[in-house]
Amino acid sequence: MAIILGGGGLITRQLSGGADKDALEVLLVHRCKHQDWSLPAGKLDPGEDLAECALREVFEETGFVCELGRELGAVDYVDRRGRLRQMYYWEMDAISGSFSATPEVDAIKWIPLRDALEHLSHPRDLEILSAFFALAGDSILT
Repeated sequence: MAIILGGGGLITRQLSGGADKDALEVLLVHRCKHQDWSLPAGKLDPGEDLAECALREVFEETGFVCELGRELGAVDYVDRRGRLRQMYYWEMDAISGSFSATPEVDAIKWIPLRDALEHLSHPRDLEILSAFFALAGDSILT
């Protein structure tokens, strides 16, 4: 079985006045076709590497040009069509841009990082949040 590779991002921003991870917000996208809230991500185009894919997909889904941070790892899952997917994620900072709804993503929202646990629709996105917290020396499970 072929694996569909892709990339995505955990885009964060600092709340005004905050200086630690408890003052971070994360960007979630609402995919109208799936009626879910997730981290922006998508499949690799021919000739792209995974980091290029992640930056392109984040831009296409959010309208934000981002800067790559640390790699957060990969998640494997089987999609609705029974295909195996492997998505690689990076920490990202938005450096410019603005959101406009598309046929794929009809809304975005910035929410406090810890609140994302209750908003994300898929366990695979929670794995990426957990990896981010582990790199920051914390656990989302406590």
